[in-house]
Amino acid sequence: MNKAIKTIVKVAVAAVILLTLIVGGGIFYIWYSGQNESDKVVIKDVKPDTSKKTSIAPVKQAENARVGVVLQTVTSPVMPGDNTSITMKTNVGAKCTVAVVYDKIPSTDSGLTPKVADEYGLVSWTWTVDKNAALGKWPVKVTCAKGDKSGVASGQLEIVKTIENK
Repeated sequence: MNKAIKTIVKVAVAAVILLTLIVGGGIFYIWYSGQNESDKVVIKDVKPDTSKKTSIAPVKQAENARVGVVLQTVTSPVMPGDNTSITMKTNVGAKCTVAVVYDKIPSTDSGLTPKVADEYGLVSWTWTVDKNAALGKWPVKVTCAKGDKSGVASGQLEIVKTIENK
């Protein structure tokens, strides 16, 4: 048994020496690799090239194209009296209307006027939710027309008593 203990001690000492050499070698390598001046990277103040302007060009659509309407964003949930908004994507130049109905009562807010989609086909509305609007989920219907074609899409506005932070 004495011989077994000597073997275990020799293996443990060898392991400690090997571990010390590996750690020491790693520390030395990190220190030494930072000593060579030619390996250092110097970042100079570089000014951006402003000679080339990049911009996103509007998409050209055929005049007789179908009118598509797609919901992009809607601010929801909201509380009565809060401002909310909706953004839709449709055909460039399409004339669009929006209708918001709270529990069978249409909103008459001044922000809900007809609009024309911009050069990217985006149209948006911002309005104030009626202070007496019923709590619940209510439709926001957008209709867009161009020429003799039209399209409809809707979003959902949720009116809540309080908004909890998550």
